[in-house]
Amino acid sequence: MPTRRIALILPVLLAAACAPAGIMPPPTEVGHGTANVQITASYRERILLPHGFTLTVRVEDVSLADAPARVIAEHTETLDGRAPPYVVTVGFPASEIDPRHTYAARAEIRSPDGRLRFTTDTRHEVLTRGAPSNANIIMVGVG
Repeated sequence: MPTRRIALILPVLLAAACAPAGIMPPPTEVGHGTANVQITASYRERILLPHGFTLTVRVEDVSLADAPARVIAEHTETLDGRAPPYVVTVGFPASEIDPRHTYAARAEIRSPDGRLRFTTDTRHEVLTRGAPSNANIIMVGVG
């Protein structure tokens, strides 16, 4: 009997191991507990940034067109010479999410002296109104 179980489980495990990397998780249900947004940030330039550059990702409430976006969650990390893509999962209380509002993810990279080097130039909606709980952001160079 144990051999039969292994024979049934083995194909499932093999399929999971061979699945392509980068498949995003299903949307997180909002309204209870913690909401998570997985953000993958990269840039097209084929350069490696030196040590000291920092990546900041945010989830923002962008519902009001005539007001600044309200930051719901933010994460900053030093890149330490790592190459893109950079994958970050940002978690925050689900009570911060109003299903009637619109939320977007954004990313930026700054130099050690604080100058903006790469940033988001398009809207990446997340969480509500049928949007996923992940964003794949291709940043553009600044200056």
